[in-house]
Amino acid sequence: MAHNLRHMERDDIWGRLKQNTTPDVLVIGAGINGISVFRELGLAGANVILVDAADYCSGASAALSRMVHGGLRYLENGEFRLVQESLMERNALLANAPHYVKPLPTSIPISSYLDGIIGSTLRFFRLSQSQPRRGALMIKAGLTFYDLFTRKNKVMPSHQFFGKAATRQKFPQYRPETLCSATYYDASVTQPERLGFEIIEQTLAKNPATLALNYIRATGRGDGEVILNDELSGQQVIVKPKTIINATGAWIDFTNDALTDKASSLWKRLIGGTKGSHLMIDNEELRKAIGDHMVYFENEEGRVCILFTYQGLVLVGSTDIRVENPTGMICTQEEQDYILKSLEGIFPNIKIAPEQICFTFAGVRPLPHSNSAINGQISRDHSCVDLGPLAGGSAPVRCMVGGKWTTFRAFGEQVADAVLKDLGMKRTHSTLEARIGGGAAYPQTEAQRQRWYQAVMSETGASQQRLETLLERYGTKARDVALACANQPDQPLADAETYTHAEIAHLINAEHVANMLDLILRRTTLAISGTLTTNTLEDISRIFASQRGWDENLRQDHTTETRNYLSAYHGMKQLIEDHIEMETSNVS
Repeated sequence: MAHNLRHMERDDIWGRLKQNTTPDVLVIGAGINGISVFRELGLAGANVILVDAADYCSGASAALSRMVHGGLRYLENGEFRLVQESLMERNALLANAPHYVKPLPTSIPISSYLDGIIGSTLRFFRLSQSQPRRGALMIKAGLTFYDLFTRKNKVMPSHQFFGKAATRQKFPQYRPETLCSATYYDASVTQPERLGFEIIEQTLAKNPATLALNYIRATGRGDGEVILNDELSGQQVIVKPKTIINATGAWIDFTNDALTDKASSLWKRLIGGTKGSHLMIDNEELRKAIGDHMVYFENEEGRVCILFTYQGLVLVGSTDIRVENPTGMICTQEEQDYILKSLEGIFPNIKIAPEQICFTFAGVRPLPHSNSAINGQISRDHSCVDLGPLAGGSAPVRCMVGGKWTTFRAFGEQVADAVLKDLGMKRTHSTLEARIGGGAAYPQTEAQRQRWYQAVMSETGASQQRLETLLERYGTKARDVALACANQPDQPLADAETYTHAEIAHLINAEHVANMLDLILRRTTLAISGTLTTNTLEDISRIFASQRGWDENLRQDHTTETRNYLSAYHGMKQLIEDHIEMETSNVS
């Protein structure tokens, strides 16, 4: 997509960047792990710059299954430390980001009692690379560990088992072979991209020495210097950091190559990414079949799949396919067929029509390079790999390899501690109990919400109904949005009435938005929720035009590019079909 957008805030940040050419740390990659280490270093007082060649949280951090979880199946790999850490971080996120992270009751349908005992035991001791089926006894053991790991900080109910009759009563659409089920609690995240951006915002506010900028590509120049190329304007600045953190996820090996003029064979290969694809399905029968639960099930080959109601649709996933190059990932037709076949295995009487797939997304998990024959056996743990100094300089390059979205805070903290030690600094703040963005002072009870509504209503003039929508969408940062929208003409967005023109204009100008996709995919849920229509897209493009000074030709160009991207990469082909129909109607 063409990038020729400029606005004052970005110019100001770029100007400050040109004055800050010897930072303590340069973090390359603004996914959730890069954002996390940026926060930890920034709160410790370090002069740290965060850049990304694309938008914030636009890679794997935008393609997760929207789960915040301990990783029940990782127990089979013997990754007890990872599961325990993940559960602690899940509980912390429930407390620190209550506006985005919510408890999620989860049902596991079970079709046998004893399957998997031998296979899982052999797999645990690395004596087998098979994908075992999991019976009731194995699932009971795993859930018992889950409960034990959180017994000192128990924030959700313990697991329960249900017999065939109770299971059939709760989930009558489960396949007939289902003998029993288990229910336990994990969590989901409603807007992971916004959560990442809110962490950036907080860090910038708390440490004026920090800088963050999207659409900045980093390449090595020799002598320990790094060229930062502004993908929007074509400008460059050369920086010489004391330490470089490569947090580019599945692109880590490519970034390492770009940081040096040496042959890539001299770098150790660190990443062996696997692609995960998901579908967003609009099927009322499927929604009713699962209710408010996530269903965590295994398909015919033993791979764990999930589905739950998300943004009014049903999110279903995922695949696990090794890829060499993470760029330009899409959910292929073969993957769609695979996911639908897996879904049919647990809900055989529910048929999904092709037009009910409203949105697809895919990303590459930045897993460590592995020779494992089974992708599910590759560790989901995280590590920091020190490659030593950049060619010709003294700045060490540290690579953040692996990790789950859930554990981003712990991973960032661990890497920051190592970097701060090298810098002769110490971490002075713990983020374990630090509220994130709109999670600060979040009203948990009805009485607290009513007080919050009354206070913000009197300040902004917004109705309670409007504030209920904004609180759900932004947490307590809804006050900032309501203030930005106050005392000016406003109207609902076409075909997406819960968003307004003034709200969209505020996001464009306040949240480092460079193009329409940043807004549609990562600052809002318009696309993933299936809300976006041709009319909505036209409305948004006109708001952009008014805020950025586009003429009509430029507005149409950006609209076309956005429409084509959403069709090609997210399966939203209806946008093109509706546009053609609209154009034909206008001509006639």
